[in-house]
Amino acid sequence: MKDEKQAAVLTLDAYERDLFKFSNVVGANTLITEITAEHVRNHMYALIDRKLSQATIRRALYALGSFFGWAVKWEVVVRNPVAKVTIPKRECIRQVRALSKRERSMLIAAADELAKTSKRKLDKHAPVMIRLMLKTGLQRSKVISLTWDDVNFEAHELTVRRGKGNKLRRVPIEDKELLDLLRSKQTSSAKLNVFPNTTGGKLPHTSFYRIFSSVMKMASLKGTGITPHSLRHTFGSVLCQRGVPVPYVKDLLGLEDIGSTMVYVHSTPAALRQAVKKLSE
Repeated sequence: MKDEKQAAVLTLDAYERDLFKFSNVVGANTLITEITAEHVRNHMYALIDRKLSQATIRRALYALGSFFGWAVKWEVVVRNPVAKVTIPKRECIRQVRALSKRERSMLIAAADELAKTSKRKLDKHAPVMIRLMLKTGLQRSKVISLTWDDVNFEAHELTVRRGKGNKLRRVPIEDKELLDLLRSKQTSSAKLNVFPNTTGGKLPHTSFYRIFSSVMKMASLKGTGITPHSLRHTFGSVLCQRGVPVPYVKDLLGLEDIGSTMVYVHSTPAALRQAVKKLSE
């Protein structure tokens, strides 16, 4: 998957975990040629019994299906046992909502307040981190991996590395406040992380979530369904609402196809009315 499909690091980690879990279930003495659809089906039922989400179960089965598909291709096994298993349907209701203007302001204000009042050193990242996700649409993993070498102050842009398809892309920064905050925390070494941990290394995902959770609590937005991905979703949705062409939004978000971008296009009653009025123009 890494070499042929240029899969992201988080995807590789998730697939590896899913394969190891299945391996532990069937036992170390079971040969790959002995795996049947019944093994896969029993594994699926065990995941369902654990009350895991359908998305988690689907990903686990897709990991197995992808692995056995590879095994068939390279003639390690004769057939793919996952092909005979009915995978649970995708959950219909899992909507990522965009933040309102008021919620965006509350989140930014809370990030600033957390940085001022918290005794935790890592909480000082909050103002830049929250603004960066809202103003550039960067994913959590890309925020954590960002180094000063990726920030071009002259061109007012970021270089996002190891994106989908292992490509580089450039994301403009047009928010003066964000640029000023980035400059204020810039270090002398280009290779250092923009959001380092306490020892200067890469910020762990657990620390990222703790900072985000603290900001949400301070903003009194806990339990509203806002996640880190909601900030990326907000970035794309606001661009679409303001008339930015969908292909531009696709490129800014680093998406592979137009279809994936359509999730950010939200119609409103006013917009629909204006669309119909065009018939009489």
